[in-house]
Amino acid sequence: MKKIVLIIFVMIVVIMSSIMNTRATVLAQKNSHNAYDMINSKGEIIKYEDYMKKLKNSRVFVTEGSEGTGEVLPKAEINIDFKKSKPYKYNLNPETTYIGDKSPNEYFPQVVIGADGRTKVSNTSVPPYRQIAYIELEFRDGWYACTGTIIGKDKVLTNAHCVMDVMNQSGAINGYVYPAMNNNIYSYGVYQIVDYYITSNYVQTGDPTQDFAVLKLSTYLGKNIGDVVGYLPLRQVSNIQGTSVKIYGYPGDKIEQYQRNISMGNDWLCFQRNQ
Repeated sequence: MKKIVLIIFVMIVVIMSSIMNTRATVLAQKNSHNAYDMINSKGEIIKYEDYMKKLKNSRVFVTEGSEGTGEVLPKAEINIDFKKSKPYKYNLNPETTYIGDKSPNEYFPQVVIGADGRTKVSNTSVPPYRQIAYIELEFRDGWYACTGTIIGKDKVLTNAHCVMDVMNQSGAINGYVYPAMNNNIYSYGVYQIVDYYITSNYVQTGDPTQDFAVLKLSTYLGKNIGDVVGYLPLRQVSNIQGTSVKIYGYPGDKIEQYQRNISMGNDWLCFQRNQ
């Protein structure tokens, strides 16, 4: 009888456990002594000094990109029944952030400055659109959407607020990355998020200057996301004033605008805007 009870208890623990443990991230932050220390979902701290020393020794300040194989992968059937118990949320309301001892500042992160020049990308199978990904993240209260950029074989660059809710000191417990998603169609696989890295200071303050995160992904049918769709190069810069940039992504307001039936899935559309 005791063995049966033990087995049932172990099964419950496994079922209730999540891929990512935000609580460990929050607790680890208290042991961090540098604002730029990186903390992952397991509560492990990557010291800023150690990281910079390794970076300087490697002399790698520019990473080469890759176009990947472009191989179209079989679409695996993903069980979405577990999603029905939680709503999709696009969080278009104003947010409040606290930075250090400054007064609360309300801001609208989804506002388009100036004329809305966003246009739909019709073909996401070619670079650089193929290296842009739609991200679904599960929080305790629902599912949220974000955009990410593939920057390595199993790494995706996104925003820290996509994985961490600083105000509530809670965060994502699960998530998936769909590269080159277009009109509900994903041709290059769906990759589960197994870890993330954000700065210690962002966990504590939500500082928008540190609103970045790196996601680590599992493989899909034994293949890494970067090997399939490729990844974009990285370059360290100190000043981008006067530089023209392009913004790609999956904006929440457009997802809501084009959605048909949320229980059957949304139209995930990739948009671009020149700046």
